[in-house]
Amino acid sequence: MTPLLSAILMVFLVCSSFVVVESTKKVVRLHWFMHDTPFNGLTPSSIPVTAHNPNDIQNEFKNKLFGQIYVIDDPLTRNSSLTSASFGRAQGTYSFVSRDDIVAYVSYTISIRTGKYSGSTLNILGAYQYSKPIKQYAIAGGTGDFTLARGILKEEVVNLFGPFNASATLSHHATVYLD
Repeated sequence: MTPLLSAILMVFLVCSSFVVVESTKKVVRLHWFMHDTPFNGLTPSSIPVTAHNPNDIQNEFKNKLFGQIYVIDDPLTRNSSLTSASFGRAQGTYSFVSRDDIVAYVSYTISIRTGKYSGSTLNILGAYQYSKPIKQYAIAGGTGDFTLARGILKEEVVNLFGPFNASATLSHHATVYLD
């Protein structure tokens, strides 16, 4: 075999192997609503586990949340109403990490409790930037049907309500890539 023919054959084999690998990937698209209610009387779905230091003179009005950490156990539903069919729970933390803007680092697990993927989880990580209308987080793993998953979660505010407009209904669109 000539060196030119060998090179062409090698390029063909390498390129065709990439195509085969790409075609075996599975994409799952999910949609649900998350209900975060930190000031919901006796049944809040998120609670602060740290307190703001009022003696911190650098902590102006817009960033009084800086340093606060919340633990969440938010219900997930199939529609925007809190009383609609359950999808699962979002459990984890978010902590406010910026003195200059309202930015929180979120780290939580989506536990799916109904439907085709019941018993599976997705791990969500990223920065919540209050000023952006659509937030994006990384999907960095999971369990069950989503073992070793990766992808993107897009979040959009549907409704703000309650004291300080701190409670929210959030629409989540997940694109999950599986091997």
